[in-house]
Amino acid sequence: MEENERTKGFGNSICQAAKKFWKSALKLLGFTRDSRYVKNYIVEANIRSAAYMAAVIVVLEVWLMFYQYTKSGGLLDCFALPADNPSHQEPGFDSFFLYCSNFVLFLLIGASLFVYCTTYRMEDRKKRLILNVVFASLSFIWGWFIFYENHLGVLKWTGSTPEKAVANTIKSSLLIALYTVSMLTSIAVVVENLFTYFRKRVSIRLSMSVIILFALMCLTFGFKVSYGDYISSNPKQMICFFTMTIYVVCLLIWRPYISVLMNTAIFVGFYQLLTHASLPDSTVSVFILKDGDFVNYTTFVISLTMVCISIYHQRYNEAIKDEELEYLANYDELTGLNNYQYFTRMVGQAVSSPDYSEANNILLFINISNFKNFNDQRGFTLGNVFLRDVGALVVKHFPGSIVCRQGDDHFVVFTTTEGHMDRLKGLNQDVKALDSEIAPEIKIGSYHLRPNEDSRNAADKARYACSTIGQNLTIHYMEYDKKMHEGFHLMQYVIQNIDKAIAEGWIRPYYQPVVWSNDAKLCGVEALARWIDPDRGLLPPGAFIGTLEMTKLIHKLDTAIVDHVCRDLRYCIDNNLPVVSVSLNFSRVDFEVMDVVQVLEDIVVKKYNIPKDLLHVEITESALADSESVLAKSIRAIKEHGYRLWLDDFGSGYSSLNVLKDYDFDVLKIDMKFLSGFSSRPKAKPLIAAVVSMAEKLGMHTVCEGVETDEQKEFLAVASCERLQGYLFGKPIPFEELQERIKKGEFTVSKNLS
Repeated sequence: MEENERTKGFGNSICQAAKKFWKSALKLLGFTRDSRYVKNYIVEANIRSAAYMAAVIVVLEVWLMFYQYTKSGGLLDCFALPADNPSHQEPGFDSFFLYCSNFVLFLLIGASLFVYCTTYRMEDRKKRLILNVVFASLSFIWGWFIFYENHLGVLKWTGSTPEKAVANTIKSSLLIALYTVSMLTSIAVVVENLFTYFRKRVSIRLSMSVIILFALMCLTFGFKVSYGDYISSNPKQMICFFTMTIYVVCLLIWRPYISVLMNTAIFVGFYQLLTHASLPDSTVSVFILKDGDFVNYTTFVISLTMVCISIYHQRYNEAIKDEELEYLANYDELTGLNNYQYFTRMVGQAVSSPDYSEANNILLFINISNFKNFNDQRGFTLGNVFLRDVGALVVKHFPGSIVCRQGDDHFVVFTTTEGHMDRLKGLNQDVKALDSEIAPEIKIGSYHLRPNEDSRNAADKARYACSTIGQNLTIHYMEYDKKMHEGFHLMQYVIQNIDKAIAEGWIRPYYQPVVWSNDAKLCGVEALARWIDPDRGLLPPGAFIGTLEMTKLIHKLDTAIVDHVCRDLRYCIDNNLPVVSVSLNFSRVDFEVMDVVQVLEDIVVKKYNIPKDLLHVEITESALADSESVLAKSIRAIKEHGYRLWLDDFGSGYSSLNVLKDYDFDVLKIDMKFLSGFSSRPKAKPLIAAVVSMAEKLGMHTVCEGVETDEQKEFLAVASCERLQGYLFGKPIPFEELQERIKKGEFTVSKNLS
């Protein structure tokens, strides 16, 4: 039994090895299904090679024509001979043609190919078409000089012997093929350019046909010259053939199995041509192919084929890498949609088109309004699946439009205005249907781009229009209009001036008192950012906080507030003024773009040397949905470094109990929504009391924000909520005013600050 198992296992190993070898062999020979990108990459690599080869041919043919003029017995010697010399030949067109016809043919076709290859990616298709038609026409016209070859007696179909007649027939046939293929190459160049001009795209097959025909022309020339030299017992023999063959395989780097078949066919065909050629009796013993020649010949074929395969796989691997980079540069990795960079580029091209219509096109910014709730309840893995599904729905409802995922749960669409409202309505219904329990919805902001308008700026305007909807449950669509223009410019002003505002001191903390519930003595303050602009006056927090979070610039403001708070505390300590603890707010975005713990250590400890127990860090409950996030790790580090942690806005999200279980907070800050409708909602009081009791059992202190009435204050004191914050005790005020009110006795600083 054990022996059978071993035999079976050995057999499976052999099968696996055989399959692996077979797959490797197929891949080595190019039997793979490639993407269009890889195919285009290989074609364009051949086009680049052809451009270099064509340039070499042009230079070479010019040199050869010059050589024919200057070599002994050439055209210059014809001029030098005296007129009465019997061998004198006036060097007219016939002489020039006999000496240089093939050189001119290759010069013209080389120039045509060079123009074709160098203009292959030219954006101005009309200019490309004209250039290629001109050069291709010149080479096409010269192709008709095949009849002049016949006129001069170059084409011969007979001979003194049957063998000589066969040889002349082969040479003449190869010459006719040379001219014919040159004309077909010119035609292929024109056809490919016409296709590209009218279809506005290149064709891989037509492009390759141009290169293949040019390669065939080179190969025909190699056959003609080397065969003619060989049967004439010329010592040059097969050098031209080998040169042209190397030239051809450099032009046609395609799948390896094609290279194998092509090289084999070329060399076998030419070898058979030579072995059946009739040589003069006087030189047959010298020039006939021998066994050693066959070995060298075969070795050359194999070596050249291996070079082709090596070059192909090098290009193939480069194509795969470039395709991956191209994908990352143009596509969103999560949804597979275009990314924002690609979107703005395509929209920019669209609005710069002469036939663009502002009225008929619109940019839509789509936001999934309660996606955070989806993540809280379903988790981030299903959240990613949901985003992919939404992306597919957007493409479904806006076919043919430019669609991208801008980031997070935001999608942007550039489409026509025809029926766009109906399509948005259908999209919203389908998005809701993705989860009937949570029923996610979309909010849309729209904007009509002007001709040549910056697409990024336009997307920002559509996004701003969407943001104005806010939490309004009855509105799902908002179009950017003149009324929003001022607000949008304020947003741009904030983005452009945040650095200046920090440097000039326009941004500073205002302090809102936090008091003990039992005696109303001051036990701390919360630092809230205020922007006092020299031109615009006091900007409300809503005018800049959301903008800075959206643009991921909020860390600049929060870092500046930490520095300002520590500066104020240092001032109080150095001047023996009353000191209270300060709670600081950090945005979730802060933890994405900077090391919050390091910022605190650098400012609090190293720069100002402030006792850590005077600084409390507030983290909103909604920011902690992902326990494995960078934020989660950072807040644990904050606690480990000795700072007190407050859980802000408790009860505003869906994961409250999980947050209490997973993190070690010092203070629980009850969201002000619990006090909304305090007198008219009988469930509010027992609910608050239960939260306070639960926090006490978990070893956490409590503070309730939003306290505005004595009734609320008295109830919270009875419910044992330790700290209170709200307009009843004071609005946020500047540092100087806070110190002045403490000095006047309006605030009594408690001795107990813990």
